[in-house]
Amino acid sequence: MSIGVQPQNIQIVGDSAGANLALQLISHILHPLSGVRPLVLPSPIRGVYLMSPWVLLTGAEGSMTSNDGNDIIGPKCINMWGHQVLDCVLDSQLPYIEAAKAPELWFKAMDTAVGRVLITAGSAECLRDSIEVFGKQICSIHGDAMFWMQENGVHNDPFLDFLSKEKVLGKMTSQILEWFAAGFSMI
Repeated sequence: MSIGVQPQNIQIVGDSAGANLALQLISHILHPLSGVRPLVLPSPIRGVYLMSPWVLLTGAEGSMTSNDGNDIIGPKCINMWGHQVLDCVLDSQLPYIEAAKAPELWFKAMDTAVGRVLITAGSAECLRDSIEVFGKQICSIHGDAMFWMQENGVHNDPFLDFLSKEKVLGKMTSQILEWFAAGFSMI
């Protein structure tokens, strides 16, 4: 804001752990963390896109096991990284790190921090269940939030369209690009 960019002109994108960081930012806006300067915005951020957000850092049930072998990242790796992240986190800080375990009303005022929210997951990813539960929760409390599931999609699947230099983008990738375009057209 000090350089003239207003929150309503910003759309944040985060994938996996980057989406976790975006949720930490939103959490801090809504519930300023003790010892960290509060972030007070004159208006909500235009939008946030959370691709395969890492909302639950450890687990061993549901899609974590049923999609092991289908996804590009498995539960062993997810759990190892998750335990490393959580190792030094105080209980009072857990809602900032694990959005899926935040108190029920933690994100209730999310619309005061972010105008639009898009959350995507792939049906073949290990994190699918936790993302789907979280995505539906956000959609139930935020008037302009959407959750999309890509059939047979893996973790961060929309990136694969660009990494593989496909000439035809996948259906979800095209929808994501249209979502961004609509957000920029609102500016």
